[in-house]
Amino acid sequence: MRRSIGRDEIVDVVRRIVSPPTAPYHEFAVLDAIRAELERHAISTTTDAFGQVHAHVTRGSSKRALAFAAHTDHPAFEITQASGREGRVRVLGGFRQRVFPSEVAVTVHDDLGAPPIRATLDEPQTVVDPIHNSSEICRIRAEGTLREGQFAVLDMPAIEMDGDELRLRAADDLAGCALIVCALVALAEDERPHDVYAVFTRAEETGLYGARLAAEEGLIPREAYVVSVEASRALPSAEAGKGIVIRAGDLHNTFSNEAERYLRVARERLAEDGIPTQRALLTGGTCEASAFVRLGWTATGMALPNVNYHNAAPEGGFAPEIVRISDIASGIALAAEAAVAAAEDASETWWPDVRTVPRQIRELLRRPRATSPRSSSPAAPRNERT
Repeated sequence: MRRSIGRDEIVDVVRRIVSPPTAPYHEFAVLDAIRAELERHAISTTTDAFGQVHAHVTRGSSKRALAFAAHTDHPAFEITQASGREGRVRVLGGFRQRVFPSEVAVTVHDDLGAPPIRATLDEPQTVVDPIHNSSEICRIRAEGTLREGQFAVLDMPAIEMDGDELRLRAADDLAGCALIVCALVALAEDERPHDVYAVFTRAEETGLYGARLAAEEGLIPREAYVVSVEASRALPSAEAGKGIVIRAGDLHNTFSNEAERYLRVARERLAEDGIPTQRALLTGGTCEASAFVRLGWTATGMALPNVNYHNAAPEGGFAPEIVRISDIASGIALAAEAAVAAAEDASETWWPDVRTVPRQIRELLRRPRATSPRSSSPAAPRNERT
């Protein structure tokens, strides 16, 4: 039987995972929170050479394994120069606000968990640094002493709840991480066969680096089908509040139809229970499925519709990212049911009816073209005058 994760439990898991500050190359506190959440439910974890957390939940005999991937970083700022309470920072990842404010409130952190320092960024300048997916540098002025290598995140609440909405400092992709954690918890108590791996990656925002390393190094089983789980830009074809989105592709790549099959089977089954889902080609960004697909893996994606993607306020500047609790619940159910469908190697219910063309249609299409009675004899030559 499918285990349902309740609303309060979902919010608690999301709260514990989104609360720590994170940035590309500085994801350690979030990784610790994910590790603790899994171990709270007796799901063992391992950590690879690149600091990425892995988990594995399995039961019975499965024909196909799935590997869910989500990244633990979010666009942020890194201090590159420091002198006392002033310095310079570069953007890490895709903060590309329509209007970059002249002043941005941030809090400064380090990887050892020191108390945060309030600070302000100003004097933004366009300086492109492709290796870090950076487009801006700014001056930073802080209430405490700064040093190179610290990082800064937006000074806003990590999480606020308003009805079905979760307003998060970093939904992308900490909400995706929480979704996978909840799906693993649900599967750990599901008696149906399944074989599921999870990898919580690093440095996605600066170049899909963690996913690329997982693919290059074979850090998950090569025969598993990868499912990237994202909090991606909400679009008219993928609206918040209408369920998780089965992601057929992203800005740069289309994904694997074969891997997506299990998500579509799950979608059919969830529809019988009234659980809404969506399917769309989401061009609002590039996700980790692209890294796996481009490196020869069989991969597909799921996405939470994310309002104010990358903290871009509609009028310019920064705002909380917004995802829906109901969409997370839909995603948890889809991920768990897809794992069961993969174990069965199931196909959509309509597919057996179209797999083979019926004999009568084959014979009908083999019939020769009918001959018109009027064209049975050669036409008389036409008498033409010059």
